[in-house]
Formats: sequence, structure tokens, C-alpha cells
Amino acid sequence: MQSTASPPLPAATTALLADLKAALAVHDRAATNRAVAALLDTRAPLGPQWQKLSLLMQVSGEWTLARRTMDAFIAASGGHPQALCAKVALLEANGRRVEAEALMKTLPEDVPDRGGHALLLGNTAMAQGHTDAGRAYFLTALDFRPGWGAAWLSLGAGIKLASDPLGDRLVAEGAAAARHPPDDYARYLFALGKYRADRGEHDAAFAAFSQATALLRSQRAYGTAGDAANARDAMTGYPAGFIERLNGQVGVDTSRPIFVTGLPRSGTTLVEHILASHSTVADGGEFNISQLVAMAVGGVSGDHIERYLAGGGTMDRLAELYLHLLDERMGPTGRIVDKTTDVSRYLGLIASALPDAPLIWMRRDPLDCAWSCFRTFFIHGLGWSYDLADIAHHFMLEDGLLAFWKERLGDRLLVVPYAELVEEPETWTRRLLAHCGLAEEAGPFTPHLTERVVATASSAQVRKPINRDGMNVAAPYRSHMQPFIDAYRPQ
Repeated sequence: MQSTASPPLPAATTALLADLKAALAVHDRAATNRAVAALLDTRAPLGPQWQKLSLLMQVSGEWTLARRTMDAFIAASGGHPQALCAKVALLEANGRRVEAEALMKTLPEDVPDRGGHALLLGNTAMAQGHTDAGRAYFLTALDFRPGWGAAWLSLGAGIKLASDPLGDRLVAEGAAAARHPPDDYARYLFALGKYRADRGEHDAAFAAFSQATALLRSQRAYGTAGDAANARDAMTGYPAGFIERLNGQVGVDTSRPIFVTGLPRSGTTLVEHILASHSTVADGGEFNISQLVAMAVGGVSGDHIERYLAGGGTMDRLAELYLHLLDERMGPTGRIVDKTTDVSRYLGLIASALPDAPLIWMRRDPLDCAWSCFRTFFIHGLGWSYDLADIAHHFMLEDGLLAFWKERLGDRLLVVPYAELVEEPETWTRRLLAHCGLAEEAGPFTPHLTERVVATASSAQVRKPINRDGMNVAAPYRSHMQPFIDAYRPQ
């Protein structure tokens, strides 16, 4: 029998892989990138290993190299449909949903499988506001996988099932949904909860959400002590004048990003959409770039920044790293809204390294925000959102962060009350534009007319004129929310 062992790698490839391993060992981003680029330039015969390198580049935010290595993987596979499907996933992760949709439509309908194929196209259509097309794709997905929570969750987010005949099908597929894995069944229960809530069946809605969060809580533990330690670290080492001193060491223009933070479901997506409706703002989203900058520093505290500088780092290098990663994700032109979840935990680092970047913090009625978090399936998993007392604990930590940063940053931090924004949208839109140095123009005052991809749980809401629908949403559930009410002590 002939051996099927792979031929030995060329000496040049072996040497470059050794360089890559050495760079990774010491967390040298530049050397890592050089080694990967050299492997690509020499057309190293890495076969399926190219996909692993693509994932590595994706995790580090180097999207240009991530795409090049993915294309090398596709070439090595001979253009296999499953390899092309892997590129679709990469494009999705990179926020390139239109491009991902176009590529997916070129693949056979059974790649990765018929249900998954339809689900991806449905999510892409919904993110672009194409509700009818999304609905058709999701129904196709459900035909192949009855009770599939991923499809029902997306379908329920895009249309109001309570006034649609599909609501009956949602309820009827409960037994089939229960046979799916726990994470997926939880998605179904979130969709069922929304259906019950929209019908005014408040007790049944709360029961469905509670069952969903209990399933997720059993899969993802939340540590109150760890969350509190993280919040303390985020405020440590920032005495008065510290940020201003570091700002003086930044010599590059850092006005491109606009940061919008606040608790999830507090109106951050609405503000992002208002600002992204301006002609000079290219787009916005959740980018997770700040955490990559924090990794380069070694942490988020002022003490971490001091140690980074003492070790030879510079504030310009930090600013340039963020801006480079933003270019990688969003291209080089236009201002960008960064509304990554938990930006509050990186605010000291951001304010120090990016002195020209506007900072905005959204505030919403705590009970409404708590209920909205409890009833929302967060794709990346927020462990604190699965228990009402844990939500209260996390909210109080965020209250402490806001109080601290209001004192440290003063007028540089614009705090926007959600209730006032929806009651007086023109007034607050003008304040937002002025805070960001943007000229007044029509687009931000009619954001619902702006056509852009919105991939968060608020994608349907921001396509409507600004309204009061998000006000007092917790009122029918006040008795159920008692664990939150008892535990939350506002500052």
C-alpha cells in the first residue's frame, strides 16, 4: 500500500512557520502579520492550514490578511463549495453581509445544508430591511428543520407574529423545538415569549423568557465578583489630569471614530443609526476593536497604560493600532460609529489614546432596560442578562462607571437620556451632531429613511420613525420584575 503522508514542506515555508510561531509566542502583531504575508506571497503549500491562519487573522482583527488566507484556502481546495461557505462566514463576521449574500447565492442550496443555507440568506435579507425575502428564506429553513430556534428568533424579530398566521405555526412547533440543543431551544423560547408579549399574554410571555434564560444560565455561568473586579479595574489609575496628560502625547488625528456606549437595549443602536445617517459618517456597528487595543496594553486600567509606556510603548502607537484595525474592518474613508457592547469598560483607555473621538453614553429607565435585556437573546452571550438579580448587579456597576467617567471626562462625555431623545428627537439630534462636530443636514433627522445594514436586535425598530414604543415596556411585568426591583439600588 502506498503511503498517503503529505510531502515535506519546502525549507522556506518551514522557516516562515517558525518565524510565525516565534512572533505569536511574544504577541508581536507586526511580526505575526509579516510572517503570514510572506507565507501568502511565497504561495506556501499549506492546504487546509490556510483556514486556521484565516481564523487567527480574524481573531486579531487583521481582516485583509484574513481574507487573503481564506482565498488561499479556497484555492487549495480547488474552489470546493464548503470552502466558499467558510468565506461566507468570514464575510458575515466582517460585517460584509451584502457580499456574503452574493457569494452564498452562487453556492448549491445544500451548502452547508439546506436549512443553514436558507437561514443565512434570511438573516442577510432582514439586516438590509428586506422583510418579505427574509420571511421566505426563514420559512424554507423551518421546512427543513421544524422548530429551529435560530429561524424562529430571526423571523420573530423581523415581523410581528402575533398578527400573523405564522404565530399558530410557532406554537405548534414547540415539541419539535424542544428536541433541539439547549441553546437553540432557548432561541425558540425567546421567539415564543415575544409572540406572547405582543399578544398581551404577559404571564405566558414571562414564563417563556424565564425558561429560555434558565437554559442559557445553565450553559454560561455569570460571576458577580469577576464582573465587579473588571469594573473596578476599568476605573483604576485614572487620577484627575491623567487622561489630559496622555492626550498631549498623541500626535495623530483620532477624530474618525465616534463612541456610543451604555447598557444593551438602552438606545445605542438608535443613536448609531441617527449618526450613520449623516453623509460624512460611513457606518457603525459593534467592532470589538477596543479589546484588541487593551490586549496590546495588557489591560484597561491607567496602571496598565503606565506600564505599557514604561516598556517602550507610545500613545501614538495605541492610537494608530485602533485606527488601523478600524480601517481593516470598515475601510479607510468616512467617520465610523463604534457601539461595541461594554465600551464602558474600555473608556479610560479610549479617552486616553483617542483624544479627538467623541464619547456618548445612553441612559434608559432602569426597569425598562432590565426587562428589555431579560427578554433579548444576545448572540455573543451576556451571562448577567439571564437572571433579574444579576441584571441589577451589572446595572449598578455600570451606574458606578458612568458616575466616575462623568467626573473625569466632563463635557467630553455626552449623556443622552433615551426618554428625552424619543420625546424631543430634533433637539437631541442637534446636540448629538454638535457633540460629534457634524454639520446639520436632513439625514440624521429622518434616520428611518436611511438604507443600511443593521444587524442588532434593534434592526426592525430603527427602520421606523423615532417613537415612544420603547417607553414603559416593563409596566405589565412589574410584579414579575420584583427580584430586579429589590436588588437594584440606583446611585
